[in-house]
Amino acid sequence: MISGMQEYDHKKIEKKWQREWAKSKIYKTTDKNKGKKNFYTLVEIPYPSGNLHVGHWYAFSVPDIFARYKRMSGENVMFPIGFDAFGLPAENAAIKKGLNPRKWTYDNIKYMENQLQSMGASFDWSRKIITADPEYYCFTQWIFTEFFKKGLAYQKKTPANWCPSCKTVLANEQVVDGKCERCDSKVEKKEILQWNLKITDYAERLLSGLDNLSWPEPIKNSQRNWIGKSDGAEIEFQLLAFSFQKNSKLKAKSQKLAAIKVFTTRPDTIFGATYLVLAPEHEFIQEQITNNQSQITNKSEIQKYVDQSKKKTEIERTTEGKGKSGVELKGIKAINPATKEEIPIFVADYVLSGYGTGAIMAVPAHDQRDFEFAEKFNLPIIKDYTPAGFEDFGKKIVKYKLRDWGVSRQRYWGVPIPIIHCEKCGQVPVPDKDLPVKLPEIKDYLPRDDGRSPLAKAEKWVNVKCPNCKGKAERETDTLDTFVDSSWYFLRYTDPKNKKEFASKKKMENWMPVDFYSGGAEHNTMHLLYSRFWQKALYDFGLVKDEEPYKMRMNRGLILGPDGNKMSKSKGNVVDPDEIVRNLGADTIRMYLAFIGPFNEVGSFPWSTDGIVGVRRFLEKVWNLKNKLQITNDKTQKKPNPEIENLMHQTIKKVGEDIESLKMNTAVSQLMIFVNALTKQEKIFRKEFEILLVLLAPFAPHLTEELWHKLGNLRSIHLTLWPKYDQSKIQGSKTKIGIQIDGKIRDILEVENNDASEDEIKSKALESEAVKKWLANREVKKIIYIKGKILSIVLT
Repeated sequence: MISGMQEYDHKKIEKKWQREWAKSKIYKTTDKNKGKKNFYTLVEIPYPSGNLHVGHWYAFSVPDIFARYKRMSGENVMFPIGFDAFGLPAENAAIKKGLNPRKWTYDNIKYMENQLQSMGASFDWSRKIITADPEYYCFTQWIFTEFFKKGLAYQKKTPANWCPSCKTVLANEQVVDGKCERCDSKVEKKEILQWNLKITDYAERLLSGLDNLSWPEPIKNSQRNWIGKSDGAEIEFQLLAFSFQKNSKLKAKSQKLAAIKVFTTRPDTIFGATYLVLAPEHEFIQEQITNNQSQITNKSEIQKYVDQSKKKTEIERTTEGKGKSGVELKGIKAINPATKEEIPIFVADYVLSGYGTGAIMAVPAHDQRDFEFAEKFNLPIIKDYTPAGFEDFGKKIVKYKLRDWGVSRQRYWGVPIPIIHCEKCGQVPVPDKDLPVKLPEIKDYLPRDDGRSPLAKAEKWVNVKCPNCKGKAERETDTLDTFVDSSWYFLRYTDPKNKKEFASKKKMENWMPVDFYSGGAEHNTMHLLYSRFWQKALYDFGLVKDEEPYKMRMNRGLILGPDGNKMSKSKGNVVDPDEIVRNLGADTIRMYLAFIGPFNEVGSFPWSTDGIVGVRRFLEKVWNLKNKLQITNDKTQKKPNPEIENLMHQTIKKVGEDIESLKMNTAVSQLMIFVNALTKQEKIFRKEFEILLVLLAPFAPHLTEELWHKLGNLRSIHLTLWPKYDQSKIQGSKTKIGIQIDGKIRDILEVENNDASEDEIKSKALESEAVKKWLANREVKKIIYIKGKILSIVLT
């Protein structure tokens, strides 16, 4: 029996139990737990930015509710955490502050660890990894050398996205609206010698593998669109060059002009092709404008156009509706193999070198971009023609929009690429015994203007002997893209202390594939695609047993500022969770974020100060319920209230099912209904109170642990099994529906057997005196009804 009116002191309670949980290590997971099924739940490895905002809380605390529930459901749950510590933001911030990137990063990690612990998240800290630790990136380097040995890693001079501010290459996915996602500088196209991974070799498997994954379709469609499979044909267009003598034609063979191969998804439209278009980066263009024997008469004009195109982003080049530009290659023509007619050849930046062959046959009657171009340059538009057979002009072929993954970064703070360049032996991987190639400490880590990494300044580190011939050689000075670091971290969590291999097969078999993975939608075509590719490659190498890394992937929504806009320091609408923890408590934030909207649906949820205060009041109600506990030896003790008992079993069923389906918001609504009902009772039974605490434990772990122990329980509430409901107590009982107005429960509506129609529920709700009070002089914007659960009224 708990006696006395004690104040709900969240500061004291939360610090107390965080210390106790750390000391007792109740969340440390063993690889095998007799009688329990292993369940691997994962959140995306965070970047140590230095300060958690409420978006981070949403990313970690709500999945923690799920992890706690699975544990209480009798499963052996692994819920690990780590830090994705390399990358441009750390380096740029350190340079701005005059600090070493390593110090800046590790100081931030220490600070964020404290913040994550203040959240009350049940992470297994014994499995913590930091991607910038040599113990981790030793195996990042080892796996890279395996890619190299098997022909999946290569170095080549290729067009790349270059950030003039960060002075490094960016992946296509790191360019947003033509700007660097990190510093917002306008990105340029630049020819750079860089390391690439052959993700294109896996395009079809990455695509077909999606069909067997029980993921939400929007996530799978994002990857399908990025891979961009096209079935079509390659068709050769013979070229003719003209001499300076009027009307004198020379054969292409005598002029050594190769035929141009075009890729088209519509070979049947070839009779309507009236010109060819080559991308500015097409090798034929480069060859012709530098060849003194070329028959092209306007090379300087073409060169000028090519140079201008390099300054444009792909989005600027391909957006429909933008004015089309181009230059004709004067002095040469192409022969349409269907019509045998001569057609002009243009260079135009609306064609990209990375897709297909970098050349297209333009059919203005069937393509809007071709039509706009033809109109501008007064080219023929043929509408009436006989469609060609697919087999008449070319072989069938499949092309993908996906390009090889450029992993070179010309910066300091990253994993050194473990390759040695020898004049005699060529590119030589660093031997296993010499790994890791540690990132050296250097004084000057500012980016260079010549496109080389700052590591090139570390001459003692750069100059080495070739592992093969022992002659003079140099280390590769580029570092790896940070997405490489995060492409396998989930495997390391299974065996984080292993010094001999990235993870033992036995331990990976215990946990992989990941059962549940929660992350942000922005990573659908970056990390998620890259890690799937990485896993498939490791599968082919015989190093892992699963071809896919994740059974289930869910994207979370976005928390907006109080003004309804995306949180931004420049807008002054960022919510500091540390301040709320001090004032209202971590449990309050956790419950509010669970209540703010369904976690299994991608949406935007504005932060509400009133809403979070309402959640705090709800937790105070729970705290005060201890004063209603009925003394068991009291002769006047009443029998359990049948309605309360039925509601309790309904709540057990609903909260469990809602957490399982990630509908945390409706689970909280049901808990509120149950608490409101208990509050109205003069006395409540211990069983009712204990079951309430157990159901509430995943949401408010500190409060429930404190009350649980005050009842005299010695074992942690978080090691208690989830209660089972009695179906007989649910069938034939009344269903209680919460009436929510602008996010707050204002009344409870009872209906028989959940048979009432939506119109009946709405009508009864609007007749409620409690609801009328809140609707006075307000206009109803919309009403949302979730059958048998909640009616939500949104006011203007």
